[in-house]
Amino acid sequence: MAGPRPHRLKLRGRRTRSPKEPRRRDKIVLRARRAAAYAKTPTTWTPDIPTVLTIVFLIEAVAMIVSPRIRASRLALVLIGSSAPIGLWLFVYWKIYLSVFTTPQKDSTPITDGRWEKFDFLGWGEEKMVGQLLRSDQSSNDLLLYLHGYDSSLGRGESRCQHIQSFGINIIGMDQRGFGNQQGRMDWTLLKVIADAEAILEAAPQQLGFTPERLWIYGHSMGGFITIRLASHQSGWWEHALKGIILESPVSSFPKIIDNKLPGKMVMARPWVRHVLRREYERIHPDLPVRYATSELPYWGIPEVPILVIQAAEDEMLGSAHFDLLLEHFDNDEVDCEIYIIEDMPHTSKVDQPERAKRVGDWLEAMR
Repeated sequence: MAGPRPHRLKLRGRRTRSPKEPRRRDKIVLRARRAAAYAKTPTTWTPDIPTVLTIVFLIEAVAMIVSPRIRASRLALVLIGSSAPIGLWLFVYWKIYLSVFTTPQKDSTPITDGRWEKFDFLGWGEEKMVGQLLRSDQSSNDLLLYLHGYDSSLGRGESRCQHIQSFGINIIGMDQRGFGNQQGRMDWTLLKVIADAEAILEAAPQQLGFTPERLWIYGHSMGGFITIRLASHQSGWWEHALKGIILESPVSSFPKIIDNKLPGKMVMARPWVRHVLRREYERIHPDLPVRYATSELPYWGIPEVPILVIQAAEDEMLGSAHFDLLLEHFDNDEVDCEIYIIEDMPHTSKVDQPERAKRVGDWLEAMR
């Protein structure tokens, strides 16, 4: 943003629009009733193309290594010539798969507050998941769902949960699929994570012993992207209980995330990348509700509940692109959105910041 950075933005103004420019609502496709994809991945016993090509490539490589006769023959030139494009295609394919559809294997940050109550629930594909509940110390029918970011865990956001719990709000959360102590590293997708989030919300009344009257969702980074999707595709008991969402340095576009993941000259292979992403998503989710081009604002969803955005002034992880896209679609009189840009606040949830806590607390108190 050019010029001095405002300490606080409250978005209420109306944007100017060319007479020929369609209204934002006209650009948004009709949304489905629910936010995720739910059909299980079909089981097939025939090998797919990447598997076959990988086997062929490995056989050729082994043959070239162990057989001097093959290396010295004209067949070697034929094999090298035919294998080069196969090897390049496989490199792109497995690079994308390991970067996008497999979560990194790192140590988790455990929760330390002994008041958390562990419980099991069924997430995407009826897979067993583990959730955590931090009850309010007061008699309260309010609930907040906390969603951490990519390559993070509930433990990293525990201080945020404890702070909000001190306002008399029950907190529910989990290590998301593929992170922390949760299963699901392979064939990982955002749609599975969203289905898990819906599932833990559906399980909440049974764990609490009552159906919450008011619900808020707090999403950090990628958790903010998930929160936007949930809030714009409400369902179940919480369809009319959701009172607002809190987004901390949120992601606003899946394509922008993928572009940042492409190393160096792989940006030139963007058509291949989109082909692989499309193919893998269609394989994993036969009921795929979104496509690569629509997995960003505004197509991802525009919530119709009050929104609080807490944005790191210098976001070392996402840069400014995601925040700029969020402003583009939230900066109008149709969205009830309040934004605070906080100096000296890093993107990571490992670090908490007093001003962040104050803004969140003040907003929740006003909402209640």
